[in-house]
Amino acid sequence: MNKLYVALNLIRLLNENRTVTSAIVADDMGISLRTAQRYLLEMSHLPGVCYDDARHCWYMTEKYGLSESYLKQDELAVLSGLFDYAENILNNDFSPVLRKIKKKVISASKRERVVRFLKQDSIEFDKIADIFAEIEGYIMNRQEISFLYSKNGKSYTIRPYRIIYGDGFWYLAGGKGGELRKFSLDLISDIKPTGRFYDDVPDGLDNAIDEAKSIFFDASGKTAVECIMTHPMADYLRRKRFFPNQQILEEYNDLSIRFSFTVGSELECVKLCLEWLPHISIKSPEGMRTYFADILKKSLNIQYCENTIE
Repeated sequence: MNKLYVALNLIRLLNENRTVTSAIVADDMGISLRTAQRYLLEMSHLPGVCYDDARHCWYMTEKYGLSESYLKQDELAVLSGLFDYAENILNNDFSPVLRKIKKKVISASKRERVVRFLKQDSIEFDKIADIFAEIEGYIMNRQEISFLYSKNGKSYTIRPYRIIYGDGFWYLAGGKGGELRKFSLDLISDIKPTGRFYDDVPDGLDNAIDEAKSIFFDASGKTAVECIMTHPMADYLRRKRFFPNQQILEEYNDLSIRFSFTVGSELECVKLCLEWLPHISIKSPEGMRTYFADILKKSLNIQYCENTIE
């Protein structure tokens, strides 16, 4: 079940009843007592949520509110911005609730909105909410699954490792025969457990997911790429790392720079470099440089039919 959905429902029950038991949560959310106890145990780590050993119930303290003594000004500003960003990602499903919570946070802290994450159009969350919740459960239980992938009509058996959000889409990253594979959540259907379980995510794959800068990353091996970035775009790279393992190697009098980074595939390199055109030039390796040039040439030579479909 979606963690955000669970958290919001538990907060709702605590606000409505002030005191809840695992039986109340299980009945309200249609889950087992054991699952309800696990959800409540996770919630008990939040400030203001307490457990009464004598009565075996959870409750919210009567006089609890956010203040600067708990969250600092910069923390509250970022939190407000994150609410905006989450609202954009989740679309209409949780927007009213998120706006209400954000208003309470800002009101409790007596702070204005000062942080804004740039809007990124994303696939509507309600299209993948059920799949998201189902796969999340299999990931938590380290359970292998099979599913149908409508992109090519094929069936896959995967060890689900992580759900990734990137460029407005949600993806499943999973292992297949030691290889990391990625699938769009909105194209997955007919999910079934195989009955097999796995241990932890392999370290190499786990690190590759954490360090990824785009969904086109590849965990099988890394290639070092050297590029030239011209002014004024070079200034951005001086201030922040936009590329995996980015390192500035040399700076020139015209304020351009030579820098390096690592990629797992040619396609990942293209994805990372495209948004910097025409200020970037790949110097090495030659194969990566040629592949990038061929991609640009193919774009110029695309053929299409001008007749529109009625």
